[in-house]
Amino acid sequence: MWTIYITSMKRKIKSPVVFVNYILLPLLLIVILGNALSTMFQPESKETAAAVNITQTRTVVVNEDSGQFGKDIVAFLTSTENRELYEVTVAASAEEARKALEADKYDQFIYLPAGLTEGVKANRESTVTVYGKDQNIDKVDITALTLSAFGDGYQAMGVSGRDNQPLVYQHAYSNLLTAGGAAGEKGEAGGMSGLSYYGVTMLVLILFYGLANTMNFIQEEYNEALGDRYLISPVSKMSLVVSQWLTGCSISILQGLVIVACAKLFFNVSYGNNNLVVLFIIIVGAIFFNALGLFLGVLGRRMKALDSIVSLLIPVMTFIGGGFIKLDFGSLSRLSINEVFQQPLFNYIQQGVIDLMPVYNALVLSLGFVLISVFSLTRKGVR
Repeated sequence: MWTIYITSMKRKIKSPVVFVNYILLPLLLIVILGNALSTMFQPESKETAAAVNITQTRTVVVNEDSGQFGKDIVAFLTSTENRELYEVTVAASAEEARKALEADKYDQFIYLPAGLTEGVKANRESTVTVYGKDQNIDKVDITALTLSAFGDGYQAMGVSGRDNQPLVYQHAYSNLLTAGGAAGEKGEAGGMSGLSYYGVTMLVLILFYGLANTMNFIQEEYNEALGDRYLISPVSKMSLVVSQWLTGCSISILQGLVIVACAKLFFNVSYGNNNLVVLFIIIVGAIFFNALGLFLGVLGRRMKALDSIVSLLIPVMTFIGGGFIKLDFGSLSRLSINEVFQQPLFNYIQQGVIDLMPVYNALVLSLGFVLISVFSLTRKGVR
C-alpha cells in the first residue's frame, strides 16, 4: 500500500501540471483579482466617514448658565485636548452668536441656557442646543454626540461620587471629528482586504480541484493500462484504492500549504492569527473533496458524461460562492460546496470566530464517501 502511495506521490509531484495549474495560477489570481477588485472590499461606511473627516470646527459658545455644569462644558470645549477639534469663541449674547453664524463666521453655535446646572442636579430635562447650517449638519451631529457623551459621563461621575469618598476622574475624549477616517482605517485593517478574500477563495478552489484529480484516478489509472499494472501487484484492491485516495489528499494538502505560505510571504495575505485553524480546514477540505472525487469516480464508471459535468460544476460553484467576483447570491450561495470551507475561514479572519461545525460535517460525509467507494471497487468480480 505505502509503496503505491510513494510511487504515486513522486509521479504527481514531478508533473508540471501540479505546479502550474494548481499553485502558480491560483497565486496569480489572488494578486490579479485582489488588486483589480480591491474597491469592492472597502467598508460601506468609509465614504460616509470621509465626508466628515475634518480637522477643526469654528464654534461660538454662549453660556447663560451660572452654575458649574455650564462652566464645565465651556472648559471641556476649550481644553487642550479639544483644540484640534474646535476653534472656540465665547460670545456674550445669543443674538450676537446667531448673527455671526448667519454671516458664516462660524460653523456652529452652542447655546447653554440659564438654569442648566439646576436642571441637571434636579434630574429635570435640560437641553443644550447646537445650531448650524445644512452644509455643516455633519459637524453639528458630531458635536451633539460629543456633548451627549460628556453629559452622560458627568452624571455618571455624580452618581458614583454620591455618599462616597471624593473621587478623582480622568477621561480622555477621542477626536470625534476625525474619527471617521480612523474608523475607516481600522475597518480596513480588521476586515477583509481583496488579497485576503481571494487568498481564501483560491485556496478552497484548489482543494476543490482535488476532486477532479481523484476522479481521474478512477477514470484513467484504475480502468486503463496503469490500472492493469496495479491490479497484478500483490496489493489488495482496498489498499490500492485507499493509497490513491491518500495520494490525492496529500497532494491537495501540499498545494494548499504552498499557496498559503506564498500568499503570506509575497503578498502579505492574512489568514488570521492561528495557523492551526487554517491548517485544519485545509486538511479536512483535502479529505472531503478527494473522498467526493473517489465517490464520483465510481459513479462515473457507469456515467461517462459525469466527468464533463463535474469539470463544469467546479468553476460554476466557485462563481456562485463568490470565488471569482465578490457577489452576494443570497440563499443560492448555499448550493456551493465552497461555502462549507470559505465561510468558516471568513468568520475567523474577520471576526476571530471559530465555527467549524460545517467542517466537521464535511469530515463525517468524507468517511461515508470513502466507505461506499471502497466497497464498490473491492466487491468480488468488480475490477
